[in-house]
Amino acid sequence: MDIRQLEVFCQVAKSGSFSRAAKALGLSQPTASEHIKILEEELGTRLFDRLGRRVQPTRAGVLLQGHAQRILQEREKAKAAIEEFLGIVRGHLSIGASTIPGGFLLPCLLGGFKKRYPETTVIIQVLGSGRVAGGVLEGEFQIGFTGARIPNSQLVYRFFARDELLLAVPPGHPLAGRKRIRAEELEGVKLIVREEGSGTRSVAEERLRDLGFEMKPGQVAAVLGNPEAVRTALKSGVGVAIVSRFAVREDLAGGALREVEIQGFECSREFFSVVHKARSLSPLARGFLDFAHSSPSLGS
Repeated sequence: MDIRQLEVFCQVAKSGSFSRAAKALGLSQPTASEHIKILEEELGTRLFDRLGRRVQPTRAGVLLQGHAQRILQEREKAKAAIEEFLGIVRGHLSIGASTIPGGFLLPCLLGGFKKRYPETTVIIQVLGSGRVAGGVLEGEFQIGFTGARIPNSQLVYRFFARDELLLAVPPGHPLAGRKRIRAEELEGVKLIVREEGSGTRSVAEERLRDLGFEMKPGQVAAVLGNPEAVRTALKSGVGVAIVSRFAVREDLAGGALREVEIQGFECSREFFSVVHKARSLSPLARGFLDFAHSSPSLGS
């Protein structure tokens, strides 16, 4: 058996499909199928059961999968060790990040990182914190950035940045001329909110309840699924919103939005980088992690 056969085998096992595995590896489906056929002939056993349009590893396939993954991981470690010895930082790095780090913090770092390491490509996938942590556990991402510590003994978290929630209003809004309001003064004000389950929304509503304000359904002007959409709606005059300072700091600096302090409303949260405790980082991943943590541009 050779490395390419094991790559194809692991990709088929992961995706449950010869066609998806072939596409991910840049192969034709017949070529991917031929790699598996040769591997099965060499081992003298079937490695996949065909279940309609999906395939599933046989018991022999499950046994091989563990060994194959370790072989591929050792190959990557060997390549990384040689590259580190030669001082080479290049290639593709796929990072998982939750909404604020992925949408507002990490993109700000890419220009400086590319100047330092021009032969690199960084791919940022914006996902929920739980999904990011799961991707680090499964080896999909070498590095993740999250807004919560998902408990797992195999994950190592490190403080990355501190964010603050604030009340942002468009310049023409009646509240725009106020520097400070009491929470109860939001009564009757049209609000733009994130979707149910959003961390920003949950934290903001809990803190406002502590201050004696409970949002009523009739106050909701729009429910939006990401901070960029909230930012656009704010600037369009749809209503006011409690948002991440990172998400609107350019708009506040340029006067496109105004900040109004809510008396007693102090609401901050932390973001973390996360890596797998037992997996070695490639020189590229280690270089990005060090660069991110040493960057002064986050204002954290």
